[in-house]
Amino acid sequence: MTAEAAELRTVRRWLWIFIVCLVLSGLTAFPLRAETDWALALAHRVPAPALLLAWLDRVHAGLIETGERYPFLFYGTDWLAFAHLTSD
Repeated sequence: MTAEAAELRTVRRWLWIFIVCLVLSGLTAFPLRAETDWALALAHRVPAPALLLAWLDRVHAGLIETGERYPFLFYGTDWLAFAHLTSD
């Protein structure tokens, strides 16, 4: 195998890693409230630092309040995720 072929394989591997990470980041952008519900429940079941619990509580409360008062803001995360999923 030539050096050029080896370099091409390395670039292709990194591109696949990047694409997989991009798809995963797009998939996780949809359910912000559900994800923080899950993370908060998990943090309360598992011994977690008080600072982490306080931060998760604050993030979750902010998402709930924002969703109730300004639900249109979440459309941005939907489009961001859609862009990630369709950019492949």
